[in-house]
Amino acid sequence: MRNSLKKVEGVKKIEVDLDDKTATVIVASKEVDTSLLIAATTNIGFPSVVREQ
Repeated sequence: MRNSLKKVEGVKKIEVDLDDKTATVIVASKEVDTSLLIAATTNIGFPSVVREQ
């Protein structure tokens, strides 16, 4: 999952928690297209949603 997310432009840091089945993604700015993050995980078999903090 990390490799797929790293390919999205603007991704700075990724933390994956396998127990909670979550990934925290730190991006460079709010200009990052969240649909690209969702597609990056969904395309490798991990459908996702974005939760902003």
